[in-house]
Amino acid sequence: MRLLIAGALILSLSACGLWQRDTTEPPAELPEFEAEGQPERLWSRSVGSGGERFLWQVYPGITDELVVMTDAGGRVSGLNPESGSQRWQVRLDDARVSAGVGVGEDLAVVGTLDGYAIGVDLEGGGERWRAALSSEVLAVSDVAGGLVVVRTNDGRLHALDAASGATQWTALRTTPSLSLRGAQRPQITSGRVLAGFDNGRLLMLGLNRGNVLWETTLGIPSGRTEVERMVDVDGHIPLYRGAAIAASYQGRLAALDLNSGELFWTRDFSSYQGADVDTDSDVLVVTDAESHVWGLQPRSGGDLWQMDGLRLRGVTAPVVVGPHAIVGDYEGYLHWIDLEDGRIVARLRASSGSVVTRPTLVNGTLYVVTDNGQLTAVNPAIRGAE
Repeated sequence: MRLLIAGALILSLSACGLWQRDTTEPPAELPEFEAEGQPERLWSRSVGSGGERFLWQVYPGITDELVVMTDAGGRVSGLNPESGSQRWQVRLDDARVSAGVGVGEDLAVVGTLDGYAIGVDLEGGGERWRAALSSEVLAVSDVAGGLVVVRTNDGRLHALDAASGATQWTALRTTPSLSLRGAQRPQITSGRVLAGFDNGRLLMLGLNRGNVLWETTLGIPSGRTEVERMVDVDGHIPLYRGAAIAASYQGRLAALDLNSGELFWTRDFSSYQGADVDTDSDVLVVTDAESHVWGLQPRSGGDLWQMDGLRLRGVTAPVVVGPHAIVGDYEGYLHWIDLEDGRIVARLRASSGSVVTRPTLVNGTLYVVTDNGQLTAVNPAIRGAE
């Protein structure tokens, strides 16, 4: 197996654990730009031991009163969202955390490399339950409707009872022998679950029973080699006016009807990070597999602009905030991109580590996780340049 795109991508092959780095083209140097303002770092806190960027797919679980974060060694912390100060900490025995944190209904949920989902009391009361699953955990949804949905590396979704951790249903799609390392976070919306799979398919399932409401193919494997045939649906999927906008690696970018899965439009595209959309200015922003950032028309998929100054820098999926899209990169930088023309207009280094997952925006604050175990809170509104 090999790491493609100069450190931006890891491939996983069955149970094989051999990784090799392809360094034929280095990542772009930090591009120069004319700053239009300066973002503000609100606070930064070490949450414990970090994890390897492609094995530790974590994101903070956030409520109005708490930020819940975990380190790779199983220390789950409840933090004050205004200051980052610690309110409580729970140590999970024998837990090598790989994914989370999903929150809701007084519960925080993390997943482990050993194939466990673990529920933790949201008030710091300790571990509530531990559920053994079929393989290592790649992604955890938030808790809703009394359930949390967990994606494992063998192509299964597991819906777990939030009170006990008992499995309520499972859904399986065939996993190719070679796939990208990672998974789209299962998305619960209006009593349904939206999930992408490594075989290039996007599914909408009923939350209570796991019944398939619709299934659409985004990527069709083609090519002679296993690498050429990868079509994983792994990236962030924004919802836009009754549609889901999803992409596959070496496949398509498409807008699909949330109720039927019908395709409104498609275009050839390759992305494993995904997109975000601004409903006010009608701009869809998506990061492609080479870390180019695109501005597109969400109603048709047509081009507005393309920015390639961050090529191969391991750029995350974008987060749209006001007139800007914000992406993180492998050196811990955040870049503010103008939605009108794709120019970089501001930059802030969150930490010296790589940004692990798409930054999380809640209540006007952007939370950024880096692989050195640092959680940073940022005010995404840039102040005017002096």
